[in-house]
Amino acid sequence: MNYRQCVNYLFNLQKFGIKLGLANTEKLLNYLGNPHFKYPSVHIAGTNGKGSVCAMLESILRQQGLKTGLYTSPHLVSFRERIRICGKRIEPEFITEFVNHLKKRIDRDEYTFFEVTTALAFLYFAEKKVNIAVIETGLGGRLDSTNVIQPEVTGITSIALEHTDILGKSLNKIAYEKGGIVKAGVATVVGMSNPGITKYLETLCEKRDSEFVAVEDNSGWQIKEMSMDGSLFTATVGGKKYGNLKTNLAGRHQVKNAVFALNVVELLRKKGWNISDRAVKSSLKKVLWPCRFEVWRENPLVILDAAHNPSGIQTLVETFKDLLPDKKINFVFGVMADKNYKEMLRLLTPITKSMFLVQPQGERSASLAELSAITDELKVNHTTFKSVRRGYQRALRQNTKNDVICVTGSHYTLGELLS
Repeated sequence: MNYRQCVNYLFNLQKFGIKLGLANTEKLLNYLGNPHFKYPSVHIAGTNGKGSVCAMLESILRQQGLKTGLYTSPHLVSFRERIRICGKRIEPEFITEFVNHLKKRIDRDEYTFFEVTTALAFLYFAEKKVNIAVIETGLGGRLDSTNVIQPEVTGITSIALEHTDILGKSLNKIAYEKGGIVKAGVATVVGMSNPGITKYLETLCEKRDSEFVAVEDNSGWQIKEMSMDGSLFTATVGGKKYGNLKTNLAGRHQVKNAVFALNVVELLRKKGWNISDRAVKSSLKKVLWPCRFEVWRENPLVILDAAHNPSGIQTLVETFKDLLPDKKINFVFGVMADKNYKEMLRLLTPITKSMFLVQPQGERSASLAELSAITDELKVNHTTFKSVRRGYQRALRQNTKNDVICVTGSHYTLGELLS
């Protein structure tokens, strides 16, 4: 099979669904020589923010001169976005060779898409001899395929209701699943979700002999300036003061993500990693992580944001209120059917001028009829479109250069637009 056929083959493995548990992944990795034990790693879980934190950490470590691996999901346009070394995507040739070599074994043992993709990433990092890899969980943590690693530091960015059919219908159950990455002797950084959940995770860390470090809201850090170009802030982390740090990712939540990343850096330093302040400051100023309140064009202003659950949408709304308080927004909104899209639309309503409802390709997307019925209930002006691009083009035509358009709701909505 050529590269395109190999990637299509991988996507077709989704027919095997999601199999929570580590046995299959361990079996496949054992066949490959356990590549995940051949380099150090950092492991990050969380409902929202984990991708941005991973991007920041990888940028800091690379700026220090380390050869870095980065494994994240999902991708926006290309499968190769998921697996990178020093910012460069995995080569098509490596994917092709890997899939052709393992196809019979994959078919026989019915490995899932994420199991195979995780094994691919871990083998790639080992063969390319990375100095350290930053690994993002796919779903949950405890039974996620990535949870076979023995990391230097773990992190749980946030806990909110998502994937409740798989992870559980309460915050405590979701915290238990994401807390499954906590390991004995490995420090854990936790972002504040709510006091009860933070206390739950602190107790979990104590039981598992893991040092617990909490990143609290507005504690130890202060935003000095905020704009569409990012934020200027100060922070004190582990007794160390940072003055005038700049992140080019917009929104106060990205400052919190940066402080979270700094806490991971401090724990790595305690383990002997040499990471300079210069590397920290330089990398935060230029870290790239697409579709996080990203300005895509101007006149009219178009913002792309990958918010895909109520918690993410709430953060998006707060960011608009901070940065564009006098504007009502035209949303191009497409979402997956398994999300709480009624709550997402309700949260967007107070800042909405009009809604362009779109349906991304694929069986998983929410129907336009359901989205339209909800927006009718909310008394929001809206139109429906069977493709993302058609909805976006209509939004452009109907708005003036002084208006604001935001495309959001799902990675798949954004991916379809960008492709």
